[in-house]
Order: sequence, then C-alpha cells, then structure tokens
Amino acid sequence: MIILYVIILLLCIIVVILSLAINYILKKTYYFSEKEKDFITFTIDIYSQYAMDLGIQTKEQHDKLVIELNKIKNKFMVNKT
Repeated sequence: MIILYVIILLLCIIVVILSLAINYILKKTYYFSEKEKDFITFTIDIYSQYAMDLGIQTKEQHDKLVIELNKIKNKFMVNKT
C-alpha cells in the first residue's frame, strides 16, 4: 500500500514539474496573428522609406534604426508561411 502512495506522489510531482515547464515556455513565446505581422511589416517598410524625409534624425541614426528594424522584420517573416 505504501508503494502505491509513493507512486501517486511521484506522479503528482511529475505533473507539477511539467506544468511549470509548459508555463515557462509559453511565457517566453510571442503569438502574433497574420494581420498583426502584416501591420508590423507594413509599418517597418513605411518608416524605412519615408522617415528620412521627416528630418527627425541624422542619416547615421536612420541607417542604424533601419538595420535593426529589418532584423525584426526578418524575425517575423521566418514564422510567416
């Protein structure tokens, strides 16, 4: 009878550990719909094309920002089918 209680206790511990692992993984994952991905891509493209005309930053700052935005866009485009 004691063996049965030990097995039940071990199974409960395993369930708790797996639940915590799933919760941890889900918190680190970003979920964006296709519409949101399209909007982010559109915004990055528009900024890259027209932000320099606004004159709110220097050419060097604009180039650095466009490079970083393109990295973000490529990250989203990998998941897009």
